[in-house]
Amino acid sequence: MMTPKIYIAQDPVLEEVLDTATDRLRAEGWEVVRGPQITPGVPLRLTEEQRQALLSDVDIIVASSRSRLSEADLDASPRLRALVFPTIGVDAVDLEACAARGLIVANGATPENFLAMSEATVMLMLVLLYRLHESERLLRENAGRPQQMYARMVRGRTIGLIGSGRIGAGVIERLLAFEPAQILVHDPFLTPDTAPAGVRLVERDALLTTSDVVSLHVPLNAQTRGMIAEAELRAMKTNAVLINTSRGGLIDEDALVRVMTAGHLAGAGLDVTETEPLPADHPLRGLDRVILTPHILGHTIDLYTVMPDVLVENATRIMKGDLPTYVRNPDVVERWRQKLNDLN
Repeated sequence: MMTPKIYIAQDPVLEEVLDTATDRLRAEGWEVVRGPQITPGVPLRLTEEQRQALLSDVDIIVASSRSRLSEADLDASPRLRALVFPTIGVDAVDLEACAARGLIVANGATPENFLAMSEATVMLMLVLLYRLHESERLLRENAGRPQQMYARMVRGRTIGLIGSGRIGAGVIERLLAFEPAQILVHDPFLTPDTAPAGVRLVERDALLTTSDVVSLHVPLNAQTRGMIAEAELRAMKTNAVLINTSRGGLIDEDALVRVMTAGHLAGAGLDVTETEPLPADHPLRGLDRVILTPHILGHTIDLYTVMPDVLVENATRIMKGDLPTYVRNPDVVERWRQKLNDLN
């Protein structure tokens, strides 16, 4: 059998994970090709020369959101059978382009991944509703207790989720213990029979105008990019809270700055932004009611412990002709099996 060959893109955020996986695969007899270094904040796009040198005969490509894959990349190797992402998100590649080529896309949708994001999302909700960052600042500045209380409970309030999926379902499960008045969900892929227990499916406009907290749980694609623009922000309650732990491109950040500067919305919690890392002079940094974190909330010790294991397991299963443990595009499975037959 030909030695399996895998291309692993660089990623400064996942460097330790990818290095560990590289060492393990090489120890198991794989030929591993590493990609060029990445400049933080600038997603890598391979040149034609790099493409030919790095991808021309690989069986598997490992990528992340910091390394963009073009259709030319997918066509570079006649041996290519799959893409593997160590993370949940796979927006660095066009899934339709993968489907057209019979390429399976594996990701790292482990409980340590999606449940960490669920916990972190609920944490952001609580921090913003209780205005924890403001209380902490008062103590540090020795400003004394405020004359008026602003903290709000989850209990008795309406929480809205745009999109669901594994992370959203985990958020819902955890929120139910807080006894909200209702949990609204807008997700065109859900029906009353498939929706999580304890929620009500509604149209997006109704969710925006009714919810005390709006949390985004959708992938970034052509349909969702900029889905929360100025009109949507102004449709929300004046004292509502906006949470985004999904992808930065979902929100029009310029509109968010304008709306919040005008006094609309009680707060926003953003673990993701359009440009990462967020530029030092970005106006979002100057808004007191915005909590910003550098796309790190779900990155726990627990997650980083299992990520190399899942990456290696997915790659190994693919080379054996078995489905990877976590498949992002299950609708391609039959075409993928036919592709494997053709390759063999």
